[in-house]
Amino acid sequence: LCARTIAKVAKTPKIVVEKSTVPVRTADSMRRVLSANGGDVQHQILSNPEFLAEGTGIEDLRNPSRVLIGGLQTPEGKKAIAFLADVY
Repeated sequence: LCARTIAKVAKTPKIVVEKSTVPVRTADSMRRVLSANGGDVQHQILSNPEFLAEGTGIEDLRNPSRVLIGGLQTPEGKKAIAFLADVY
């Protein structure tokens, strides 16, 4: 549903980040939905899971012990990964 909404309203390329733990291949599914519904707009889908321990979730969000960012290894994908890495 979210990918369809993004495809419907986005007129320029967007970086879409999946933050939570999701099933394997979710990014591929999102990419297919965006491509099928978004016309010629090319979005980048990144995976950026959170590692939160019970009882320390807020602190883990503020000061993560590790940051993983996954995306396509294309020039556009690498640019999106670098953009998100700069946020951290």
